[in-house]
Amino acid sequence: MRKSSPSPAPAPDPAATAAAQGAANRETAIAQSRLNQIEEVTPFGKSYYEPTGETRDDIDVMRRVTELSPEQQAIVDQQTEISRQLNQLAGEQTGRVSDTLSTPFSYEGMPAAPEASEAARQQTIDAVYGQMQSRLDPRFQDEQTALETQLANQGIGVGSDAYNKAMESFGRTRNDAYTSALNQAITSGGAEQSRLFGLGGSARERAIQEEAYLRNLPLNDISTLMGTAPGATMPQFAPIPQTAIANTDIIGPTYQSAAIGQNAYNQQMGARNSQMGGLFGLGGSVLGGMAQSGGFNNMFSDRRVKRNIKKVGKLDNGLDVYSYSYVWGGPTQIGVMAQDVEKVNPAAVSTLSGVKMVNYAEAVK
Repeated sequence: MRKSSPSPAPAPDPAATAAAQGAANRETAIAQSRLNQIEEVTPFGKSYYEPTGETRDDIDVMRRVTELSPEQQAIVDQQTEISRQLNQLAGEQTGRVSDTLSTPFSYEGMPAAPEASEAARQQTIDAVYGQMQSRLDPRFQDEQTALETQLANQGIGVGSDAYNKAMESFGRTRNDAYTSALNQAITSGGAEQSRLFGLGGSARERAIQEEAYLRNLPLNDISTLMGTAPGATMPQFAPIPQTAIANTDIIGPTYQSAAIGQNAYNQQMGARNSQMGGLFGLGGSVLGGMAQSGGFNNMFSDRRVKRNIKKVGKLDNGLDVYSYSYVWGGPTQIGVMAQDVEKVNPAAVSTLSGVKMVNYAEAVK
């Protein structure tokens, strides 16, 4: 009686394994969130979490609640009432703003715009020149008398060339003095005219500013009332410490266990399959995933249990050949994909524990 062939280790169900991993990750996230939802208490109040009564994806939705101490809450209530009263008072003053803005801005009653006063200028010139002339006239009268006496004592007679030259020089000196006095008087007249113009402009500008201030006063009062309303002071809480919990690894151990079983099976089947050499001249590494089912040599060829898939060639019947490795580990393999074979030769594909397998003897026909 022929000894029966060993049975291969059942392959993990990818969908079930992924679902188990997702459920574990979800529970870890919920536990981590609960650990971080601490209650913090300070002298000014406390902060804590409570359920809202709603759920999202079957998870309780939480909210963070901040409660002030009775003393701080009383201050906030008082501040709120003050703010309400100030805002109400500001609202009552809007009538003043409406009345003021409805009245057009008027310059009536204000000082007139200044103008250059020629009369004031001339008056200043006359006054300054008259004052200087009153000092020059007796001076030059005395100097002329002294000059005439000096010339007479020197024997220079009236009408002589020496006499005429001396008197001409005296006259030029006197004319220069009176001309200088007139120029100074003209300069003083211009300065006085500018001074009076500046005084008039300043008076008008101050009047306009005062009128504008009175016009904006109602608005300023409202802004002040709104701006002086005190705000609430909230307690300061320290950052919440974050507690981290690593996700439970389900996929790794599941496929590692499957790989261990598969390796044991491969060792038992090694002696039985050593005579097969390589597959299609592509190398013996394809035998690493060999399984025995229904008397046919089959391979785990489901794309879902493979990774690092790369196309390396094509069989005579048109099927693509790939290099790959299994998700549970092991060396690089060479072979076909069950999904490709199923499209052209469904009879060559079978299923074991939800994983597709290929009968290579049928697949290459």
